[in-house]
Amino acid sequence: MAKKTTIKKKTITRRASSTRSNTRKFDTNKFDNVHQVGGIVTGSFDAHAGTGPGQGCRVALVNTGSGLRFTVALDRGGDIVDAWYNNTNLAYLTQVGYRPPSHAFNTGLEWLSNWPGGLMTTCGPEYMGSPRHEDGVDVTLHGHHSNNPTALEMVLNPDPHRGRNEMLLSMVTRQVRMFGPNIEVRRQIQCVLGVPEIRIFDQVTNRNNTKCAHHWLYHINPGYPLLDRGCKFVYKGNVTHWPAEPKQSAAQLTRWKTVTDPLPEHVGSGERGIIVQLKPDRADNAHVGIINPKLTLGMELEFPVEQLPRIANWQHYGPAGCYITGIEPFNGSLTGKAEDDHPRAEQFLKPGQTMHYRLTIRFHANRAALAKFAKHDGKITV
Repeated sequence: MAKKTTIKKKTITRRASSTRSNTRKFDTNKFDNVHQVGGIVTGSFDAHAGTGPGQGCRVALVNTGSGLRFTVALDRGGDIVDAWYNNTNLAYLTQVGYRPPSHAFNTGLEWLSNWPGGLMTTCGPEYMGSPRHEDGVDVTLHGHHSNNPTALEMVLNPDPHRGRNEMLLSMVTRQVRMFGPNIEVRRQIQCVLGVPEIRIFDQVTNRNNTKCAHHWLYHINPGYPLLDRGCKFVYKGNVTHWPAEPKQSAAQLTRWKTVTDPLPEHVGSGERGIIVQLKPDRADNAHVGIINPKLTLGMELEFPVEQLPRIANWQHYGPAGCYITGIEPFNGSLTGKAEDDHPRAEQFLKPGQTMHYRLTIRFHANRAALAKFAKHDGKITV
């Protein structure tokens, strides 16, 4: 039985990244409207109309002016779906596409029937991972967050003519039901004009008068052509084997850190993966991600290990297009306290308690930056 853990409230100081080697400069004498060089536009996409009239899905289109562009799905918890760096797609996309959220998918594996894929899907805020029965609750795949709409509170566009290059989306998502749970997720997505990175700040608060379970995961989903044969994963730490996965040696798991072509054993729902207890740097941050040497392009995830102590590296190299990996920083348990002996496998938020999370998604597109990022790679132990 896993040890119970009560989450301590902790304030995180927000610091801009020191990585500015890719920063692009703009001459303000040569444009009037900021959207010539970057910024945020909100609107809606038409949803697939399988039966009856089509419905719109609210989105925010973010152009950082650095080559990095992405779409925030406002009707799906403020998650990130489409993402591009220059002419390279970054994310795996399913055939589902953009659809409005629905509680009808909060059962068993039906989450998959409404999942568009995308660069970042948030899982939680009560439970996540595989369907199971825990604490008297029928846990559904990856929780309810991404099937809840968000209320957009603020859009701040950059104004380089006044010396301000920052842009910001601020939103709030609620998972609510009479008598509980009542969980509020406040999210800010911050970018800087000319800088190829996304900074995400989440505050998860229990607004109910009783405690609630809390588990949280960022499902980061690289897709082709960023994800391709010969790509290298960057991470290090002690490995826990994937549920139902035959135990592998450290040498075999190290080979899994190099991406392959599609695998015949990954037809249907075939998969493999590992869970890694991370080793932080001196600032208590982890630096994980993926490098595509052929494209000279890498994606780095930076986050405090105190907040997100483990990652899952899920690999599904399915033939016929279902070719995806997941790099998934998380706090809590993917498999449940009955199978997971990690000290955070069972944890709760007290009434009024808040948990803070910070995640930076950064892109490198030159050899010097990639070499510096690759230094964060290391051995995995079992």
